[in-house]
Amino acid sequence: MSHDALDSLTPDDLRVAEALDTLESKDSFLAVEILLQGSPVEVRERFQLVCRELLTQRKLPRLIWISRAAVEFALREAERCAANAPDGRAEWLTFARKFSFNTASNLWPGWGDEAIEPTTSDLLAALDLARLHRRLVEAETTASDMLANARWLIGALRLSLGQEQPAHHEFETAKAYYAQAHQPAGEAMAEGYVALALQLMGTMAGEGQRRFDAAVAQLRTLDDDGDFFADQLMTAKKVFLGTASGR
Repeated sequence: MSHDALDSLTPDDLRVAEALDTLESKDSFLAVEILLQGSPVEVRERFQLVCRELLTQRKLPRLIWISRAAVEFALREAERCAANAPDGRAEWLTFARKFSFNTASNLWPGWGDEAIEPTTSDLLAALDLARLHRRLVEAETTASDMLANARWLIGALRLSLGQEQPAHHEFETAKAYYAQAHQPAGEAMAEGYVALALQLMGTMAGEGQRRFDAAVAQLRTLDDDGDFFADQLMTAKKVFLGTASGR
């Protein structure tokens, strides 16, 4: 980087760049120490910038290391605010909830991004973040749509780990929550994933295929996210079953 380019960077930019360089040249613990310097809001923003860059570069293990540090930082800040700043506590818990969901979701191979190739270890770390997300959702709200999204993500990651039976249970639970939330597109989407899990189980592949086709057809008739969810299902089927079309 040229001297002029360096002069144009803010102190926060320089700290983010230093942390990214430290991840490569030294270790993640020192990189996190660099990110933790400054006010809590500055630290939060730096974590987001670093994780965004690591995702862009498809450096998944490093993304997991820094994402976990970011979530742990947010949970500590929430605890610090617990006694005297309830609004601050809620804000930090919301950040931890959203950050854990986003990282776990970004690591799921079912989106069809060929550049995302998580290892089993990566997926287990993503599942752990998804389970934290579910716990934080359950502590924060009884909103059925948020509970549905939390259960869907766990199911999706279990599916990618070859855990079809537990995934099937999570998708069924998500489907029930979407029904409670009066979200027919979400309900049909979850039914599609139930059907995909059945196909992957093998013994119920025929029923799974029939139900999958029906769910996709139903989604195509719906205005609210119907086509998006249908396309998502078809991509996931291609990823997990190696085919983009029903038989």
